[in-house]
Amino acid sequence: MPLSKLQFRPGVVRDITSYSNEGGWFDIDNVRFQKGFPQKIGGWQKKSLQSFLGTCRSLHPWVTLSRDQLLGVGTHLKFYIDEGGAFNDVTPLRSTTSAGEITFSATNGSSTITITDTNHGAVQNDFVTFSGAASLGGNITADVLNQEYQIDSVTNSSTYTITARSAGTSISSITESGQLNPTTVSANSSDSGNGGSSVVGKYQVNTGLDLNVSGAGWGAGTWGRAGWGEASTDAIVANTLRFWSQDNFGEDLLINVRDGGIFYWEATTGLTTRAVNITSLAGSTSAPQVAKQIMVS
Repeated sequence: MPLSKLQFRPGVVRDITSYSNEGGWFDIDNVRFQKGFPQKIGGWQKKSLQSFLGTCRSLHPWVTLSRDQLLGVGTHLKFYIDEGGAFNDVTPLRSTTSAGEITFSATNGSSTITITDTNHGAVQNDFVTFSGAASLGGNITADVLNQEYQIDSVTNSSTYTITARSAGTSISSITESGQLNPTTVSANSSDSGNGGSSVVGKYQVNTGLDLNVSGAGWGAGTWGRAGWGEASTDAIVANTLRFWSQDNFGEDLLINVRDGGIFYWEATTGLTTRAVNITSLAGSTSAPQVAKQIMVS
């Protein structure tokens, strides 16, 4: 059989069916045409060498009045604003304790610290920042305690645990997989204090689910978390994935977490300032009234 030269027409035509478009291109992926010939697109390039915590399912780019290019990044653990490849944590706070409401306890030889805070409202994987704490008396110094921590487990409505890590190790020091990679600190026999009466805890909004899970039985939590054939004891606060809705209001940003509050980030306050609940702003109204006004308009 003699060879036949195939001559394809350049460009993609979707106005007709693929059968009718004989000798032409109907559908392509990651391809562009150069001088009438198809070429593959050069590929993907990392936007940033830094990483962030959580799985991102919400992105929103906008530009401020000073022409700063920003990108809102909502994950199931936190909310960030990216500028120039740096992810700035602006996750809103849900509550701040009064001084002395939080106490610590440690066990000799263990890096696990138990925190007591009545009706803390936290769930596993939540983030809390401590300040005003005093040394427990040994390896667990004030600098070790006065940092941002991710909650390892919730024992009950009044207690939860964290893993003590070296002083000055930022929570943003993470691996490429997005998991915390701390240098732990174990308590010794001298760590018998409770942190003093000046401890303040700032709780960020509750984290959400990375997977869509209903109930607290089979499929809840990590594989093998409970015994074989036993139902998981994970407390499932929600049964839907964590989603953020976001849009800019001028140069500022409005963000809303599904089944949660509406928060506001003001560009003039800078990237080191967290978003705040919109009801805390001067002249604001309640969230249901805001939603009603939006629907009416």
